[in-house]
Formats: sequence, C-alpha cells, structure tokens
Amino acid sequence: MKDRGESSTSKPLRAARSAVHDDRFAALARSGYVTSGVLHMILGWLTAIVALGGSADADHTGALQAVAARPFGVAGLVLAGAACALLGLWMLGRALFGREKVTGRLKNAGTTAVYLTIAVTILRYALGARSSSAESTQSLSAELMKNPAGSALLIGVGVAILVVAGYHIYKGLSRRFPKDLHTLPNSPIRLVTTILGTAGYIAKGLVLASLGLLFVVATVQNDPNDSRGLDGALQSVRDQPYGPWWLLALAAGLVLYGAYQVLRARFDTMR
Repeated sequence: MKDRGESSTSKPLRAARSAVHDDRFAALARSGYVTSGVLHMILGWLTAIVALGGSADADHTGALQAVAARPFGVAGLVLAGAACALLGLWMLGRALFGREKVTGRLKNAGTTAVYLTIAVTILRYALGARSSSAESTQSLSAELMKNPAGSALLIGVGVAILVVAGYHIYKGLSRRFPKDLHTLPNSPIRLVTTILGTAGYIAKGLVLASLGLLFVVATVQNDPNDSRGLDGALQSVRDQPYGPWWLLALAAGLVLYGAYQVLRARFDTMR
C-alpha cells in the first residue's frame, strides 16, 4: 500500500505527463511561435531603419518598445509573454516526459530556456522594467572582464552563440526545418514555407554569428564598450564596407524568419 506522501507526489507528476500529450495545451502553446514571429518581424523593421542611417534600438528592447507604444500595447505584451511562457512550459514537459531520444530532449530543454527567457523579458518590460538591453549587456561585460574567469565566461558565451548560429545556417541551407512541420501538400503554401524557412534561418544565423563574434572580439580586446548586445552587433555590421546593404539583407531575412515562425504556429508537429 502506497503512503500518502508518495501518492501526493505522484499526482502532480501524472498531471504534468498528461499535459504534455494534451492537444488543448499544445494548441495554446503554438501562440508562442506567433509571438516569436511578430517580434522577429519588428526586429527586422528596426534593423532596416539602422541600415538606412536612422536611429533605432535594433534589439528586443526596441521591439518591445515599439509594441508598448501602440494602443493597448502593454496588454498585448502581457499576452505575448504568457504565450511564450506556455510554449516554454510545453517544451519543458516534452524534455522531461516526452518519448524523444536524449538529443531530442536536450533540444527541447534548450528551447525551453529560450522561450521562458523571452517570456520573462516581455513580462518584466510590460510591468515597468525599462532598462536598455545594450546598456545592461555592456555593464555586465565590463564587470566580467575585470577578471580572467569572467573573460573566459564571455568568450564561452560568444562561442556558444556562434555554435547556435552555425546550426541555424546549416538548418536553412540543408532545409532540415520541414522536419519540424506536418507534411505539407504540393501547393503554394509549401513553396512559401520553404522560401521563408530557408532565407529566415540563414539570416537568423548570420545575425547570431555577428553577435557571437562581437562578444569574442570585445573580450579579447578587453573593451566592454564594444559588447553592446544585438544592437551593437548590427551597428558593427553597418559600419563595414557595404555594411548598409548587408544589414538590409539581414533585415529582410529577419522579417522572413518571423513570417516562417507564424506559419510554424499552424503547421508545427508539436512533438
């Protein structure tokens, strides 16, 4: 006979396992992809402004600011944060209780961290946290660069970002992303999804590669002023020869990646 402690402990576990396979939970979690898509499209628009010489914060702070400035924007941010939290929790359930192999579970765990981080960032901003992403990153980098261990950590972060960037580029070039989706019929929607996914993943990878390189170079040169996060990375691209044209291409790619994420909300297998 099981004791009460064991029974009470197993009830939440059973509920969590059941939620992972609940179609209603999965349907709600899909809204996280829509949020990701919209934010990437806004980020692409801000990147285009920077490419054309305008003033904009081309990072998540700028994207959230653009949403908050709209009527009912704060309410929209709360809903967006909740959507990302739902997707993060669903991925966490798959990482813990899914039927995937170890590699699949690790991938789900990584996605969990990404979407829960996005959710916290959005909700903090909606509740009044208005600190600049670039300034926060620059300040943290300055503190870490004061000792060798901190510098090593920053280089490790940069290398990790470069690895993720490489994976995105590979996924786009090899067209592996359709494996995440239900089988699409031979129709215009399939062609559109392929184009959006290919261009979008490559562009997202190149943006992340710029960010990773910025972390590594800034740390090696011991210059925290250069480690300004995504906005700093994109401005560094603009300052290179033909930089504005490259940045416009990346901006277009981010918009395409955002559009792909919106389509993914409809067609992802959610496995």
